[in-house]
Amino acid sequence: MEQNNSRGLGGKLALWAFYTFCGYFVWAMLRYLWVVSKIPSAPDMVVEGDLGSTSGKWLGAFLGFLVLGSVGGILGAIAWYTRPRDNNE
Repeated sequence: MEQNNSRGLGGKLALWAFYTFCGYFVWAMLRYLWVVSKIPSAPDMVVEGDLGSTSGKWLGAFLGFLVLGSVGGILGAIAWYTRPRDNNE
């Protein structure tokens, strides 16, 4: 007889936290791109890494992506670790 495995309460909480964070991640990246696209690039930028320059905008987007991606990776690992497993007895 085959038994369906299900997640425990902690596993369900971890999975929903991961799903919620994925939604937040997409919203935050779209919002960031929308807000940053409204900032005009200053034509007389001396430092290329300044946040007003085009490369500074992309650098800020990349760093934000790395931070949110690492948090998402941790939450995904917790959700994966709490998944239901097969019990071969």
